[in-house]
Amino acid sequence: MTGRNVKLFYFLESGLSLMGGIILPVYVLYFRHFDITLFQVALLAAVFEATIIVFEIPTGRFADRYGRRLSTIIGFGLYVVSALIFWKFRSLPGFMAAEIIFGIAETFISGALEALAVDSLPKTERNEYLPRLFSNRTTFKTAALLIGMLFGGWLAGINLPMLFIPVLGVAILCLLAALFLIGKRPDRTGQTAGGKSSRVPFKTVFSGGMVTALFAVGLLSNFVYEPVDQFWQVLFSEVKTLGAWYFGIITAAGMVLVVIFAGFSKRLYKWPGFYFSGAFILIGFSLFAASNLSIYPAAAGIIVYFALKELIRPLISTHLNRHFESANRATMLSAYNMVCSIGEVIAGVMAGILAQKYGILFVFKFSIFGVLAVIMAYLSIFYIRPKN
Repeated sequence: MTGRNVKLFYFLESGLSLMGGIILPVYVLYFRHFDITLFQVALLAAVFEATIIVFEIPTGRFADRYGRRLSTIIGFGLYVVSALIFWKFRSLPGFMAAEIIFGIAETFISGALEALAVDSLPKTERNEYLPRLFSNRTTFKTAALLIGMLFGGWLAGINLPMLFIPVLGVAILCLLAALFLIGKRPDRTGQTAGGKSSRVPFKTVFSGGMVTALFAVGLLSNFVYEPVDQFWQVLFSEVKTLGAWYFGIITAAGMVLVVIFAGFSKRLYKWPGFYFSGAFILIGFSLFAASNLSIYPAAAGIIVYFALKELIRPLISTHLNRHFESANRATMLSAYNMVCSIGEVIAGVMAGILAQKYGILFVFKFSIFGVLAVIMAYLSIFYIRPKN
């Protein structure tokens, strides 16, 4: 599995994580530095998410129709434009335009690059290669994200207004690398897993139990993740009275666990029901520890949560691609990303309302209940619907 597209897939996915890592820890501080109010920060985030939801399916169809390589190149070109606007037009209208372009860029790449990498694998050995492809991606992306977060935090402390210069540099490097991708035309004469024409992607996406179950997991898992991701720092600072400087150590420890165990975990991908159920049960226990036990087991619980959340993603990617053989692979992956984005928005709003009304500890109980909902939804859909 050493083809050019696979190597570039790892490089480009790592570049995306590196850009995200540079921005993620300090993006609110960047906006606030240029007199953006907290309401406007929330508005910018909402515009970004709305852009992704609106453009995911059209850009996925574009990739399947006109080429995944072209779609990926356009996406990184838009990342360059967005980074330039973030750097040069430091006002609410400029940030708004940059967020919209940033969101469109993400949708052009999200389904196309993965579909191109999968379709570049030898068809007769694809099922064997998929676990390695996505576990390796998780390792590279996590390492790049950690490096980006460390660098972004350091740069913000030295010269916050220059934050998007390295982001621009990474985007340009990725754009140049994307030019070396080899275009792969999907086979439009074949049949999908459901035995229907690949020209009806929205019917074939849900033609079998596995893909439908994974879409349900993608949607419902946000009701586990979002409340925790939004409020774990509040829990540890206000309830556990942990110093804020420990937060970076906790996040980094979770990422290190991902890098260590991503390669090992791929051996379990052949048993997806066992993997999903076991991982989410462990997440439930981890969140119970984080919210109910003393500081050290609580910190260990949130670290394990961070690791498990990331170790679930390559399993989903493996089985989405394994159980969906169609010329519309990019559209399917874009549809999955859209469903996840919708779930993220709804779960985030619900978490905010619940935290305001019932407090932080209740939010964690809500996430633990969400673990049961995810497991039940996956198992019931997978075993009720026809297998694909």
